[in-house]
Amino acid sequence: MKFLIKSFLNKLIWIIVLLLVIAGGTSYFVQRYNGKVEQEYQFVIKRFSKQSQLVVADAGIDTKAHKTFESKATKDWPEWTKGIQKVFVNREMNIEIPVKTEFKLELKNLSKSDVNIKDNVLTFKHPLTVNVDSQPVGNVEIKDSKSGIVDKAVDLFTSSKKGQEFLSEKSGDALEATSKKIMSQKDKRQKVAKYSEEALENILNLNSDEKITVKISESDLKFVNIDSKEK
Repeated sequence: MKFLIKSFLNKLIWIIVLLLVIAGGTSYFVQRYNGKVEQEYQFVIKRFSKQSQLVVADAGIDTKAHKTFESKATKDWPEWTKGIQKVFVNREMNIEIPVKTEFKLELKNLSKSDVNIKDNVLTFKHPLTVNVDSQPVGNVEIKDSKSGIVDKAVDLFTSSKKGQEFLSEKSGDALEATSKKIMSQKDKRQKVAKYSEEALENILNLNSDEKITVKISESDLKFVNIDSKEK
């Protein structure tokens, strides 16, 4: 009887020791895994924090915006523009503006709660803000809608730096409309999502041994027209 009790106690002790070893080993690996995951999050947020805004270079779009000024609208223009006003008296002035639209990811306020990392794949829990910015590039051209002929006075006006700056300033709503139009196009939004993945992977994996894949869909992005006057 004593032998059976002793044998039972020995087995019980062995089982308890085994369970403690398993529990300790599990705890070790869980802590090690959690520590690794925490390091991944810290690494990602640190990389993102170095980029207040990330331009999605390959997603940029070149297009042309158009703006029409009625003759009466030019009467409030400064004195030095009188020469150009005389050319378009009693008719519309149409201008064509070469435009470059850029997409900039807002990264500066991201925190651990905004991202999810699993098996080296990063996704976003909340929509990532994309600032849509359309800016004039190249020379603004004045077009005669009736004949297509550009008067010498018009040519002189548009060739001057002052004239270019003035027309660009007066065409802000055309730039806003360009951004708005591009934002409304699904294929453009999908293009931005695709190149956003690549842009973010580039900054995360630069000089890093452990590669992270970024997954972004169109619904993960919130497009904001920074040219809009309705802010």
